[in-house]
Amino acid sequence: MNEIIQKVLDLPGQLAGRVLGSRVGDTLDGFDSNDGVRSYFQTIYSILAVAMAAYMLVDIFDGAQDFFSNADGMGIAGSIVTTLICLVAAFAISNVIRVRGDGFAGGHTNMVEFLAKDVMRTNIRLVGELGALIIFTQALCMAVATIFGATVYAPLGGGADIVGALTPWVDWMTATVSDNLPYVDIGSLSAAGSDAGSFSGAWEWDQVVGVFSTMVNAIMYLATFYVYLAIYTVGYNFVSWAAGWIQNPHLPFKNG
Repeated sequence: MNEIIQKVLDLPGQLAGRVLGSRVGDTLDGFDSNDGVRSYFQTIYSILAVAMAAYMLVDIFDGAQDFFSNADGMGIAGSIVTTLICLVAAFAISNVIRVRGDGFAGGHTNMVEFLAKDVMRTNIRLVGELGALIIFTQALCMAVATIFGATVYAPLGGGADIVGALTPWVDWMTATVSDNLPYVDIGSLSAAGSDAGSFSGAWEWDQVVGVFSTMVNAIMYLATFYVYLAIYTVGYNFVSWAAGWIQNPHLPFKNG
């Protein structure tokens, strides 16, 4: 009876071995390696890049159908330009995600360093770069509205929604940055294309100042996240040094 029970218990393993061979075991054994978790993260970011591009393109075209049906002549002309700008931005944003994902390929030390250092540093930098690209795109759309003196389509959607999934600190960081950028509402960058609204422009001094200020804000936004990156790097290095010192306590100087 015990022999029959043992055979029944061994059956799933035997079937898995026949169907999958040693793939599952090899995959698990090699997970904490360059060809394991780093390769998987690289694939995830590549998929995320494609998803970002598809999401933004769908929103841009969906919103354009609603806007162009009610726009006037100058508005349509200006909106064609802003739509092209946002199409280019969609592919640029997607490319940034892919490039940052490719950065995971490289020498693998251990899982702690990979998650706490490489992943976090990459995400902090990526959030800043994507936010700056979206704000700069917004500035270009504002410039087109000012030049044409009309209300133009401003499809800025998709960016912050996906950016928000990259790191748990995004809400706090963007709120902090938003308080220091008076000319642009960071929260509006998460609007979907069909709901993104429009920009109304005219040849007025305040409009021109607003355009240049928004461009400056894109630089400030990126610079702020690089400051966050530097602070995090210093903090990580200190914690890493402290952990190593606790394991092997010693004085940082030699006895004379």
